Amino acid sequence: MKKIGFIDNFLSEWHANNYPDMIRNDERAKKLGLDVCYAYAKTEVSPYDGVTTDEWCKIHNVKRVNSVEELVDLSDYIVILSPDNPELHKELSEYALKSGKLTYIDKTFAPDKKTAIEIFDLAQKYGTPVYSTSALRFADELAPYRKGDEPAKSCMCVGCYKFEIYAIHVFEMMCTVMKSGAKRMMATEGTRNRNIVVDYGNGRLASFIQMDTDDPYGVPFIVSAEMEDGSAHYYEIKEGYQKRFVEAMIEFFATGVPQVDYRETIDLMGMLDVAKKAMANPFKWIDIE
Repeated sequence: MKKIGFIDNFLSEWHANNYPDMIRNDERAKKLGLDVCYAYAKTEVSPYDGVTTDEWCKIHNVKRVNSVEELVDLSDYIVILSPDNPELHKELSEYALKSGKLTYIDKTFAPDKKTAIEIFDLAQKYGTPVYSTSALRFADELAPYRKGDEPAKSCMCVGCYKFEIYAIHVFEMMCTVMKSGAKRMMATEGTRNRNIVVDYGNGRLASFIQMDTDDPYGVPFIVSAEMEDGSAHYYEIKEGYQKRFVEAMIEFFATGVPQVDYRETIDLMGMLDVAKKAMANPFKWIDIE
């Protein structure tokens, strides 16, 4: 058996609650003998529902460990969760990144571009394969853009909920369609409705639209993309991207090949940095460095 260890801020949250069964139900994971065996949480009680680490481990048939170091030493593969607290990712991943063991770090990868670079530098120093992504990158609807090298001429990407937690999903879809190389941003709206224009240069523009409504999950993820040949398509992202995301994680554990280039993740963290500045300075272009 190949043992996966989960490291989290607190364990009872959507990702930790769903990933074990998604991994266990995957046919390739079964053939490879992968299972989620160990878990460590920095915070004992989940603020979402009051479930403790011990209670979560009993529910999910996972063994609790009492330190990051113990978990990394016992596990073959490491998953750093803490999806809503990226400011903890550097702390929670440091020992794993020095271990050489394959490590996945959940979205949002880092609180800023500077920290993202520091995390990847540490992994490279110790030869530890690592990557991060939003599950939206693996939506079936975006497969042609994910597999192709040709960037779109323009796109509109729509999402929901809080900027700090869900903006990465919108930008990840944008980067899947437009690729890297954004030059500057300008926000036209930065309240609970957020509208940001992203300029890639040479007439290539993308729109980031995020709606933090009182029924946040009623807002679908949407992508509209126009290609250089004039063709254009609209996609409402349907269910299934989380399953594809888990398949990509299993591919990483099977091959040791990161599923997203680290330079693209660094670019994404830079886009998040600049988006915050743009929303604080509406109708002003902010360069992406």
